[in-house]
Amino acid sequence: MRNPVLNWLFYGHGWIALAAAALAWQSTYLATGDPGLHAAHLFVGCATLAVYTLHRLLSFRRAGGQPDGRRYRVVALHPGLSLGVGVVALLASLALVFTFPLRAFWPVVFALPFTCFYLIPLYPGGPRLRDLPFLKVVWVALAWTFMTDLFPAFSVHARPVEPFLRFAFTLAVALLFDLRDVGLDRRQGVRTLAGAHPALNRGLALGLLVACALVSFARYPADAGAGLGVAYLAAVGIGVATTADRGEDFFAVAVNGMLFLPPLGLLLFT
Repeated sequence: MRNPVLNWLFYGHGWIALAAAALAWQSTYLATGDPGLHAAHLFVGCATLAVYTLHRLLSFRRAGGQPDGRRYRVVALHPGLSLGVGVVALLASLALVFTFPLRAFWPVVFALPFTCFYLIPLYPGGPRLRDLPFLKVVWVALAWTFMTDLFPAFSVHARPVEPFLRFAFTLAVALLFDLRDVGLDRRQGVRTLAGAHPALNRGLALGLLVACALVSFARYPADAGAGLGVAYLAAVGIGVATTADRGEDFFAVAVNGMLFLPPLGLLLFT
């Protein structure tokens, strides 16, 4: 992927920030029936861009600026600009804070520890959350559930309707994404299901996606259920094609792109 625009989109975290905003839209639409765009969607997108950009910059610097892999291409070539993008996205998130009711922020408060301590030790000399055996994907899925489902719903004074589905879906995506990081995790001494039991890891991810599809067909009105169910089944197809030997471009584009499928299915079928 040599196009600089595509590099910034897929490795500069624009793609995943857009996916987070799209999932936030899905949650407000399902909770209220309002298909409009709200400040909550922009907040989630900006916050995601800030967190992922600053996390990548932090991991790059902690590794002495010498980590390999295409995921570090943008931050290696443009560290100052990457920092600027992260800071501007963070400031944009903070500027939007005052537009939401106070009750909307308890999910953000719960998401903060998973976000901060994912790469930062829990105490001096202690482990990071990602270092705890087999739990790395759980912290990711919890943070995504709080930020893309619970927060958006509460921000529009609605009751969240699918936190368990969102957790299952994002956990499935995180499990598949861990296949990319098996080598790195082993070098860092991080035990993951993908590294220890790859067949179980794959089966669990696909099973969660199938469960999401079946639950969506059963619990939502026909049009919304069909859109979401078909989207999760399409994600199963990507999951089947996801193997450890896939290149980083596949994970950055296709596996991250799975996050767009449910909101896209909802948009097309309703």
